Amino acid sequence: MKHHEHFTELEQDQLDWICRFADRLRLDDARFAADKHGIDANEIALRMWEQAEWRTLSPEDAAERWLRERQVQ
Repeated sequence: MKHHEHFTELEQDQLDWICRFADRLRLDDARFAADKHGIDANEIALRMWEQAEWRTLSPEDAAERWLRERQVQ
């Protein structure tokens, strides 16, 4: 992904992780693929980024784990 010159490397890493997590939600769950749910995927991704245990996972693995955990509930 192209780096934006106004972001620090940490900010760019955060943005990349959040985008990739949200993209995985949209790919793996049709409920998030609809335009009206795109914001939801981004908000979930941001909440997960804010939790250190999730941030240690790749965004794709984190999204898959998040979806699995929701299926169990």
